[in-house]
Amino acid sequence: MHSLVIARYSENVDWLVQVPDNYEIFLYNKGEPIQSPELLKRVNHIIDRPNMGRESETYLHHMMTVKRMDHDFTVFAQGDPFEHSPDFLPLLDTWVEWDKVQALSWQWMAERNIPPASLLDDYMPLLKGGLRVRPERYSLITWGPLDFTDAGASGMSMVYRLLHGNPPEGINVAGHYLRSCGLDELADKAEAHTVGVFSYGAIFAVRNDLIARFPQHGLDAMRNLANTGVTVYGYVLERLWLHLFGQEFLVPKQR
Repeated sequence: MHSLVIARYSENVDWLVQVPDNYEIFLYNKGEPIQSPELLKRVNHIIDRPNMGRESETYLHHMMTVKRMDHDFTVFAQGDPFEHSPDFLPLLDTWVEWDKVQALSWQWMAERNIPPASLLDDYMPLLKGGLRVRPERYSLITWGPLDFTDAGASGMSMVYRLLHGNPPEGINVAGHYLRSCGLDELADKAEAHTVGVFSYGAIFAVRNDLIARFPQHGLDAMRNLANTGVTVYGYVLERLWLHLFGQEFLVPKQR
């Protein structure tokens, strides 16, 4: 049995009735109460949470309170995953093909052309007719993607630096954030590299035993930052989720 964790505010989550039966659903609700009889019947756990910390707080709260050492998966998604992952529902049935930590999104927003449609078209042959999943590579320093220009993403690194005393522009944002959360070993790995990989919309899956073994102090520190109300910390975490649980950083730093 796998788990599906949903961070919901105001999204229509009627689609949850279509989730495969081998998923235990945890719906963390930060908006109006769920009243649909069909949802109340299908969703295993509805947990009301204060509206703070965006999806980062929701995910971290779940990781800190639900501990399972089996090798099944927990899937994390927002209340409407389809904008970022058009094939989200059928992807839930492909778990036998997943890596221990698995990206499950395709894009940010098609209407914003992020990533550019031409890049997605070029990537399609690599899927060999399979469902749409495309992890995005990004700079651990500029925080922007490698394959196109995204001014908003690059702006996040500038905001992060300003929040932390405006250190040099060459600072490794991933390493700095991880070290501030007491995750020194992971910070060392980040600082030894220049490229990371992330899943748009913070939609991903992780094997339960990897979550259970993650240092509790790190989860607590990340949740504290998420709850400050500073939105940049949520965007930083979106790009780090896969690496927290074993995705390797790419491109060693030149020595």
